[in-house]
Amino acid sequence: MLSKDHNSIIQEGLAFIDEGFDEGVSRALASLTEIGKGYLNERKELEAEQTVASIKEIGKAAALQGMENAAVSAIRSLDKILQCSMKQNMENTTVKVLLSFGTIGKTAMEQHLETVAKLAASMLGKSGNTAALMNREKEAIAVTIGLGEIGKAAARTKFSDASENAAICVSCLGDTGKLAAQKMLEEAAIGAEIMLEEMAAAAMEESLQNATGSIASSIEEIGKSAEEEEMESAVFQAASALQTIVGSAGNRYLNGASIAAKVALETFNDFDVINNEESIKKIEEIR
Repeated sequence: MLSKDHNSIIQEGLAFIDEGFDEGVSRALASLTEIGKGYLNERKELEAEQTVASIKEIGKAAALQGMENAAVSAIRSLDKILQCSMKQNMENTTVKVLLSFGTIGKTAMEQHLETVAKLAASMLGKSGNTAALMNREKEAIAVTIGLGEIGKAAARTKFSDASENAAICVSCLGDTGKLAAQKMLEEAAIGAEIMLEEMAAAAMEESLQNATGSIASSIEEIGKSAEEEEMESAVFQAASALQTIVGSAGNRYLNGASIAAKVALETFNDFDVINNEESIKKIEEIR
């Protein structure tokens, strides 16, 4: 159960957002961070998760108001709680924090706060590598979801720095997915492939050929790593995603993107992944 002080701090933080008072929001977030860390040290995970939700709410509200500094403070606060939850090996809280990065980053991207979105994506990318290397699959999956949400928002945003944020998300998703495959975390690898496919769909809606081609390359790399570990479902998901990109890009007359995806797909022909009727049927089931 949350204390009255906790609830009053949340209300103060939201009130400061309404007033546009960055410093007040930062003070409220600092207090919530200490409260959250205290809950984790006392092994009160439910209360810690509720604190994370409160910080996410304030961070999202700040982003919606265009308050860049306050939104950055929320991400920094979440990062401090993340370090504590990982140290205490509290997986549920860690997952909540990672998903919160994605929520704030997506909202920031939609509000054209590119710096905030970049910070959130970078935090997720670093966490994805750590999660995969430590065989923490739920955390790796949370990272792919968060990066996918930011990446899709970036792909739909026609502003100068949006392409950089989209590229960061593609790169981080590719790295996390590849590491997950190498560590035999098949669900996480598939999650990265699915998020990349959804990013490709968003990129193609905006006729972003280069971004779509880069995404196809990342899917190919994950699929190749999955094939080396004989993770059949992840390989088929990669092939399915690439086939979808080939067809969708072609239908939109994005010939460069279609060719890039087709070249990536041919990698799996070398492995005899999609050369027979049974394999094609599996790909269709994944779709």
